[in-house]
Amino acid sequence: MCNLKKNINQVIIILLSLGAFVMGTAEFVVSGILEIISSDLGISISIAGQLITVYSLSYAMGALVLVVLTAKFERKKILLYSIITFIIGNIVAFFSYDYFLLILSRVIKAISGGLYIVVATNYAAQIAITEKKGSAMATVITGFTVSLVLGVPIGTFLAAYLNWRYIFLIIAVFTVFLLLLLYKLLPSIKGKKPIPFKQQIQIIKDRRVIMGVITTIFWILGYTMVFAYISPLLSNGANFSIEMTSIALFVLGTFAFLGSRFGGYAVDKWGPNRTISISLLVHAISLFVLTVTQYSIIGVFITLAVWGGATWTTTSAKQFYLISLKPQSSETILSFNTALMNIGMMLGSALGGILIQHTNIINLTWIGGLFVILAFIFINYSFNLNKAKLRKVRI
Repeated sequence: MCNLKKNINQVIIILLSLGAFVMGTAEFVVSGILEIISSDLGISISIAGQLITVYSLSYAMGALVLVVLTAKFERKKILLYSIITFIIGNIVAFFSYDYFLLILSRVIKAISGGLYIVVATNYAAQIAITEKKGSAMATVITGFTVSLVLGVPIGTFLAAYLNWRYIFLIIAVFTVFLLLLLYKLLPSIKGKKPIPFKQQIQIIKDRRVIMGVITTIFWILGYTMVFAYISPLLSNGANFSIEMTSIALFVLGTFAFLGSRFGGYAVDKWGPNRTISISLLVHAISLFVLTVTQYSIIGVFITLAVWGGATWTTTSAKQFYLISLKPQSSETILSFNTALMNIGMMLGSALGGILIQHTNIINLTWIGGLFVILAFIFINYSFNLNKAKLRKVRI
């Protein structure tokens, strides 16, 4: 009986990870089909890019505000309602023959997606055995990362042969089956009294944490500024077709996945300080190099591989570092980090859209690299503050 329950819980964790996968696909696939959406709706690339801006802002609201507002309610209901809302958002996207209706669909999907990821990750931790809680949480997050490896390139490839709206219909249908399985298998978990916002602010007032989360904003801003417009960038530089772009996104996503796994290994071997510093420098250098290599097919693939690996190595390493600063308040810190990560994505896509209206799209790469250098400066300031505090504790 005990083994049966354990096996069922493992299945549930995999299903929760699949939920993260479809939500990540719905979020990121727009980058691969941005030119198609722009042409179909008769809007500029810059305006189409704001679909990513709106999503990121709404996702931050879901991950931060809705999580607090729904904390006291039964978790199974909240999780299932978030999935239902996400399905509705994809159906709205399928019928979006107007830009503003498509914006509405992005808001619906993002708010429900932000809520889902936080609740699903916590669910996985609660149903897993004690020694596997960290692994269970990582499995759910991995589902989100795998959307970059499989979901986005597959969606981009399908857009070459189907109307782009069908991508969201396929996502909706897949998610319906996922909803039914989770409805049957999910155990009930009671809600908890939410931590007051003032108390949460007190937790992150530590200057080490502040510098750490500011790093998140600049790191993801530099990444998103380029990733949000990767499709027009590649078609402008190396004359990539939509099929070639989907292959390029597969390479980027594969190395992003490998980077996220390598980050954990590197932290154990070399520590978070060295891992984060080196990965940020490689990230910045990759973007500077992409300014030149974007005209070569081989150059693009090599640079994207290095860029994807370096970027997502930072993710797991920085989460470890932030938790180590305030281990007793890890959920609060990660919640803020997730929210600010999406604000950084919002700023990256918005600023990228403004830049390509007034300058050549090629300039996004080196400007993005400069923001990553700023992230490197801020995180090293945080490291120095932490070292100084540890010296005081020893004295």
